[in-house]
Amino acid sequence: MVKQKRERSVNFTPHETNLLISLIESKKHTIENKKSDATTWGEKQKAWREIEKAFNRASDCNVYRDHKHLKLKYEALKRDAKKKSVVGTENCKTEGGDMVPPLSLVEEKDREMISLPVEVNVSEYESDSDSVLASKVTDKKPYDRLIEEKLEIVEIKRKIVAEELAQKLIHRKILEKELEHKTVMHELEKQHLLLKIEILKRELNEK
Repeated sequence: MVKQKRERSVNFTPHETNLLISLIESKKHTIENKKSDATTWGEKQKAWREIEKAFNRASDCNVYRDHKHLKLKYEALKRDAKKKSVVGTENCKTEGGDMVPPLSLVEEKDREMISLPVEVNVSEYESDSDSVLASKVTDKKPYDRLIEEKLEIVEIKRKIVAEELAQKLIHRKILEKELEHKTVMHELEKQHLLLKIEILKRELNEK
């Protein structure tokens, strides 16, 4: 059976890479948080979705990059920066004899920003990290999916409670308006009755 060749994803432009790093830098304390609890996971998901929106608004490429793709690109940049750091300076060579290029400004910034450890196998260095992105976009552990589903349920419940509260507030305002209307009508009826009494008194005095 002949396997279908996986379609290669569109490589990031230099502008996209710089844009991604700058956006991540503003949220690095959330993204690089080492905690693994549900709250932290939810905050990271929110941060990545915000990065996705900002990235696609400012990108110079016609390709839409979702937060999963951006996250994979960031992980690839971290791996590349880590590998170059492990191999050494610009005079070092890989096992194949090729010169290892020095860290770029983007990679230097990326390395300084990274606080989470990254496992690296230097002998398996790949110069083009974008080629592995498409196959990993859909990868997600069952535990991660379970947490995501639970967070979605919590969000739905929160919206339901918010809508119920809004309905109660509207109902309360309606009751307040009805009470105000009844008070006004009662006052008008009272004034009307007093006016009738005054008219009757005048008629009696005239007789």
